[in-house]
Amino acid sequence: MSNNNDNNTGGFDRFRDRHPILVNSVLMALALVALGYIALLFIDVFTSHGQQVQVPDVRNLPLEKAIEILDDAGLRWEISDSTTFYENYKPGTVIDQDPKAKSYIKKIRIIYLNVNASHAPIIPLPKLVDLPGRQGVAMLKAMGFKHVTLDSIPSEMDGLILQVTVNGHNVAPSTPVSVNSQIKISVGDGSIVDINPEQVLDPALMDSIDEANYKDAQETYEQELKAAQERAEQERKQQAAEEKKEQEKKSDKKKDQDKKSDKDKKKN
Repeated sequence: MSNNNDNNTGGFDRFRDRHPILVNSVLMALALVALGYIALLFIDVFTSHGQQVQVPDVRNLPLEKAIEILDDAGLRWEISDSTTFYENYKPGTVIDQDPKAKSYIKKIRIIYLNVNASHAPIIPLPKLVDLPGRQGVAMLKAMGFKHVTLDSIPSEMDGLILQVTVNGHNVAPSTPVSVNSQIKISVGDGSIVDINPEQVLDPALMDSIDEANYKDAQETYEQELKAAQERAEQERKQQAAEEKKEQEKKSDKKKDQDKKSDKDKKKN
C-alpha cells in the first residue's frame, strides 16, 4: 500500500517536472476558484444577500413606540431631523420615514426618521410700538411667528403700531414668546384729529422724525433678530444633545435587557 502511494507521488512529481507551467496554471486556477467562493460567502454575510424584510409603518407614532417596533423587527434607525415643529402633529411624533413604509429592504439598511420637535421655537418679541403696522407684521413673520393679525383702533396716529397683545395679553418687548402664539397688532386709524394749531408740526420735520424712527427700529429689529436666531440655534443644539443622550440611554437599556434575556435562556 505504501509502495502504491509512493508510486503515485513519484508519478505526480515526474509529471510536474515535465509540465511545470501546466501544473502551476491548474493550481492557480483552483486557488482562484476557492478564493472566489470564499469572497462570495463573505459578500452574502456582510450584505445579507437574499435576506429582505418589509419596512413597518411608524409614521404618526410617538418616537418611543416607533423605536420599539423597529427594534423588534431587527432594523437599524437614526433620527434625521427633530428640530422643526409642525402644528398638525403632536410633539415627539414621527412625521416621515425613509425608506417608505411597506417597502422591502435588507436588514443592514438604516431607517431615517423625521421627528416633530418637542415644542415650538420660542423667540423674544421685538419692539414694535411706533412702527408702521405692515412693517411690524412683516418683521414678525420673517422671525417665524405664524399667527399675526392686524386691526385698527381710534387714535391720532394713522397706521402706526400702538399696542401688541399675545394670546390676549399685553406683553413687553424682549419677552420670550412661542412662534405659535396668537399675536395681534393694533394700529391707529387717524380718526382722532387735534385741531390745536400750536401742536401742528411742520411736514418736513415730521418726515425727518419718521425717517429717524424707522432707522432706529430697523437697527433694533436686526439686532433682535440676530440674537433670536443665535438663541434658537443654541436651543436646537442643546435639544439635539439631550435627545442623543436619551437615545444612548435607551440603547444601553435595550442591550442590558438582551444580555439578561440571554443569561435566562442559558440557565433554562
